[in-house]
Amino acid sequence: MKTLSSSNKTRLKQYSAVAGALVAQGNVNAQVVATDLNPDVVVDSLHAPYALDFNNDANPELTFFVQHINGSSSTQGVQFTYDGGIAGVQMTAGVSLVGAVGTGSSSSSFQISALNNGDPISAAGNFGTSSNGALGLDVLVDAGPLGQIPIQQGNFLNQSHKFLGGKIVGGTNTFYGWVELSVNANASQITIHGFGYQSTPDTQILAGEGANSGLELISLSDKVTIVGTPEHVNINVTPDVIGANVSFVSMSGQTLKTEKLTDVNNTLSFDDLSTGIYQVVVSNGTETTTQRVYVK
Repeated sequence: MKTLSSSNKTRLKQYSAVAGALVAQGNVNAQVVATDLNPDVVVDSLHAPYALDFNNDANPELTFFVQHINGSSSTQGVQFTYDGGIAGVQMTAGVSLVGAVGTGSSSSSFQISALNNGDPISAAGNFGTSSNGALGLDVLVDAGPLGQIPIQQGNFLNQSHKFLGGKIVGGTNTFYGWVELSVNANASQITIHGFGYQSTPDTQILAGEGANSGLELISLSDKVTIVGTPEHVNINVTPDVIGANVSFVSMSGQTLKTEKLTDVNNTLSFDDLSTGIYQVVVSNGTETTTQRVYVK
């Protein structure tokens, strides 16, 4: 039998330690159960509410709905009518969502937070106690001689690919999860892209965790495609890059404007730029990728 040298034994221990760490990491990651809805689920006032069942146990935890609302009322002797829409969510017993107490005219209500990809969801979060909440509200109030008053509320209103964070309490255990959502500008439609939960009790999960498995190992330049035309630039990205900044930089190094990527497919206009060559710089905070484009 061949005898291992002391150096080989040391190396074998190192390899074993690395392998053990990788296996342990894989076991941790495996506890996140994520579901990509393909196609996305679209909820509007013409369809029944959508019941979301995180663990497929036939007991949905969340129900998403869109409702057209209108009518008339009065306050302090002023008659008014109202018309608009609300995009909302109902929670079953034991389920609560991350948010904060509102400010201004909404100071008495709990506002559900629209989280970004990677935000932590854990016991440190501020969870509401209500059984329902508004993702977005868009209502026009007509008070006659006093004029028309638009009311727009909700952190998800006119937001794309944001995350709802929540916790589910079952017996003595608490589980944390997320739902990826988009709500249009007039609260008439909710798009549900996917959801996930941490199956290990009392364990933190990150918004979007598990949905883009392996993407963190790919460089930003391989996640972004930039194609320019004389009038605009098309920027296509993987889902985890949504929210990154895009800057238009002159050849002298001056940043002329900066925007955020709001979808996987983005078309940005050159309307504010003079004729010339520019650098389009995409940055996610840790990496950047650049492409030169010509503006007519």
